[in-house]
Amino acid sequence: MKRILFCCIFLLGLIIFSGPEPTCSVDMAVVTVTAYHPGVRARDSRPGITASGRRVQEGMVALSRDVEYMLDLEFGDEIRLEGLGVYQFQDRTAYRCRKKADIFLNSYRKARHFGVRRNVLLLKLV
Repeated sequence: MKRILFCCIFLLGLIIFSGPEPTCSVDMAVVTVTAYHPGVRARDSRPGITASGRRVQEGMVALSRDVEYMLDLEFGDEIRLEGLGVYQFQDRTAYRCRKKADIFLNSYRKARHFGVRRNVLLLKLV
């Protein structure tokens, strides 16, 4: 009887621990948000064109590569910046940037007025 009980417990343990491991999916990040406007001072070789090849327009966001990879984002995916709205990922920031979102605004004055907002929750919309 003890042998049968031991075998049952052993088999139950094998079934429980041999199953697929649960995966953790990260769908949010905490980022620093700034705004940009590619005016006369643009340092890019193609001012006004995003990394995805589209012309910039309001509602687009540039993300740092670490956030892009962490959330497994592709160009065209939508994200929500808590308290700021929904944006479409179409551009990347410079390589040196970490945990950063840069939203496009049509006016240089609006972008300057926006300033820097730290610890903003970024959510990937599915």
